[in-house]
Amino acid sequence: MDDRLLRRLRVEQARALLHDADPRHTVMLACDLMVAGVNGDAVVALAAESARTLPAPDASRHLAAVTAELGLAEPDLATAVELVAADTCERILDRSIPAEAGTHQLYVVGHEGSPLDDLLPTVAALAERLEDDLGGRADEDLRIRLNVLARTILNRAPQPTRRRGPAG
Repeated sequence: MDDRLLRRLRVEQARALLHDADPRHTVMLACDLMVAGVNGDAVVALAAESARTLPAPDASRHLAAVTAELGLAEPDLATAVELVAADTCERILDRSIPAEAGTHQLYVVGHEGSPLDDLLPTVAALAERLEDDLGGRADEDLRIRLNVLARTILNRAPQPTRRRGPAG
């Protein structure tokens, strides 16, 4: 399995540890694993699920079976926070998620055991501005501030967790 697939798998594993795996990302990951020649029973079962209708807890359960099948240990809490925060920041910067969703997803930095918990007040201030001042719709100023925060988080993330791609 190449490094990119392994990273995606680790990010979803971390997401499942902190909350629930993303059903769409998890099913697509299983399909990509199959294309790469990883065809274990758990991978095939997850790839056969519907990305649109699979409930998040079931995606997490399937993902746990895949990671067990592949012998991947669960990340520690600090690593899980770093992986999910870095992935969220990359998605914010490449605009694959809206600023509104990214703002709320960055609350992960406040998770117990987070090495990024000092950034929680900044996340909370952005979320408060988004919801209270902007009625839930990001403006250009909020997007700029969110991008600055995302770059700050990525600059603090260990290099192996970062994916390559547009920095937006």
